[in-house]
Amino acid sequence: MIKIFVVDDEPGLCDVIQKTFTYIGFSVLTSTDPRNAMSVMEQERPQIVVLDIVMPYADGQTLLEQIKRRFPETIVIMVTARHDQKTRETALAAGADAFLTKPFSRNYLRDVVVQKIADLLDQSGRMEVPSLLVVDDEAEFRATIRDFISNRYQCVIQEAAQGEEAIEMVKRDSPDIIFLDIKMPGLSGLDVIGRLRETSPSSKIIVISAWKSAEVVSRAISMGAADYLSKPISLAAFHEKLKTTLLSLGKLKPKEG
Repeated sequence: MIKIFVVDDEPGLCDVIQKTFTYIGFSVLTSTDPRNAMSVMEQERPQIVVLDIVMPYADGQTLLEQIKRRFPETIVIMVTARHDQKTRETALAAGADAFLTKPFSRNYLRDVVVQKIADLLDQSGRMEVPSLLVVDDEAEFRATIRDFISNRYQCVIQEAAQGEEAIEMVKRDSPDIIFLDIKMPGLSGLDVIGRLRETSPSSKIIVISAWKSAEVVSRAISMGAADYLSKPISLAAFHEKLKTTLLSLGKLKPKEG
C-alpha cells in the first residue's frame, strides 16, 4: 500500500489531508513536529511526503534536502503560504517534485498526488498485476464491469454469482479488490463482508448496489467495506474509484494504446 507522510505544524491541515487520502485507500502518517520527520522516514519509508516550508524547530527547505539525499526516489510535495517566486524556485532546485501554495483545495492536492504516484509507478516498472473479483448475481452487470476494467488495465479478473462462491474464491486467491453486490441469492453482501474481513483482511471491498439506504451504506462501511457505489452505476465514478484504489495499492498498470 502507498504511504503518504504529512509534515506540517498545522494540526487541522494534517487532519484534512489524512482524511482525504485515507478515504481513497492510502496509508497516511502525519507529524506536526518536523524534528522527528527523518526518524519516521527511516522507519516507515513513505513513497510520498507532503512537507510544509515554514515550521517551528526546523526549516522545510533543509528537511527537503535531507529527504532527497537519503531517499532520492521519494516524491516530495512542498506546501507553503509564501507566494514569492524565489521560494518556489529554491524548493524545485533542491529536488521538490511539486510546489503548492496555501490555501489549496483537497481535490487539487489529491490530483497532484495521484498524478505523481502514477508517474512513479510508470517509471519503476516494478508493479505487480492486480487481482480483482466481481461478485454479483447479474451476469450482464459482471460482464460490463469486467470488460470496462480489462479494456483499460492489466489485471486478473474473476467473477462470482453468489456469496458462498465468492468466499471460496477469496480463500484460494485473496484478491486485491472485491466489487460486491448486497442483494444476492443465499448470503447477502453484508454477510459476505463479515466473512471476508476474516478470510482476507487486506482485500479492498467496494460495494456496488441498488440499495441506497443510508443504514445499509453505514453498516457496510462499518463492517469493513472501503466504499459504496450505487446502481445504476456511473462508469466515470467507478473508474475514479478503481484508479485511486489501484494507485493506493501500488498496482496501477494501464494498458498501452
